[in-house]
Amino acid sequence: MIDKVLYTKNRIYYHLLFWLGYILFFTVFWGSYEDNYFDQFLQVLFLLPWKIIPTYITLYYLMPKYLYHKKMGMYILLTVILAISMAMIDRYMTWRYIYQWFYYDEGHWKDPVWYFPKILNSLIRVYTPVFVAMSIKLQRFFYQKDQINKALEKEKVETELKFLKAQIHPHFLFNTLNSIYSLSLAKSTKTPDAVLGLSKFLDYMLYDCNDKFITVDKEWEQLMNLVELERLRYGDQLSISATIKDDNKESLIPPLLLLPFVENAFKHGADSLLTDSWIKIDLKLENQQMQFMVENSKATTDLEENLDSDKNIGLKNVRRRLDLFFPEKHELKILEEPDSFLVKLEIDLSDISS
Repeated sequence: MIDKVLYTKNRIYYHLLFWLGYILFFTVFWGSYEDNYFDQFLQVLFLLPWKIIPTYITLYYLMPKYLYHKKMGMYILLTVILAISMAMIDRYMTWRYIYQWFYYDEGHWKDPVWYFPKILNSLIRVYTPVFVAMSIKLQRFFYQKDQINKALEKEKVETELKFLKAQIHPHFLFNTLNSIYSLSLAKSTKTPDAVLGLSKFLDYMLYDCNDKFITVDKEWEQLMNLVELERLRYGDQLSISATIKDDNKESLIPPLLLLPFVENAFKHGADSLLTDSWIKIDLKLENQQMQFMVENSKATTDLEENLDSDKNIGLKNVRRRLDLFFPEKHELKILEEPDSFLVKLEIDLSDISS
């Protein structure tokens, strides 16, 4: 309610300022010809209602009702009728009063009242403030429309990001529970450690992942948690190497962005081989330029088809998140060799702020 009152007061203030500016400009403009500023002030003030009326009819009736809704035919028709009516009134008031009061000796009043050149002159004088006010109104209208569209687009993107992240959670949990289930079937003594590792992930997802961005180090910590869970599952059948080089501990990244790549390395590499499988994970961050690589051994199955399948929710989601968070600021390469598979991701993190 208070904001509405303030908005109304500000609007009245700006309108008064607009008309004061109009009066001052034309008083000086016409008064400078014959050095009769006071007379010109009185004339501008006397004829002002025939400028105010078409201005507000245009701004608060014709534009909202017809122009904004693209009803151009009706808008043009009513504008022409209004323009001609106001021009004729302005011409009559000028001929009947202004000429009599200020220019009687010059004989202007002897011209016919409906003399076309004079009516045209009145039309220009009447619609000068109308066009100026329309320009201001249209600029403000399109600016507000643009702001609304930006807000809606931002809301849409944020909603989509939340949806994508919500999909990642159950997908990852399903894979992790499968790992723990495999250990429990084998009655492995490593099962408690796996459950503890899962609890760390749950804590990460419930709390840290609520933030839009986290540090790269925090994301790496969770990747290593995943690696340790998989070490428990595969044992000596899988060789894993992981290295990180980070020159800025405050660099930020969306949570769970890198996790699907590591998941896929286990899912499509280690799960497909009985022995001698390997995974290499490397992260470098220098001057806000991040390079992340995951390489894994692969079986002879068609891995490319697996990666592009509808069931691969994690990788599809991370592609979309990259497009939303880093448009034209990232490059993702997927390279397949006869016995290995490499994912290389490069991101410019310099524009990210928490």
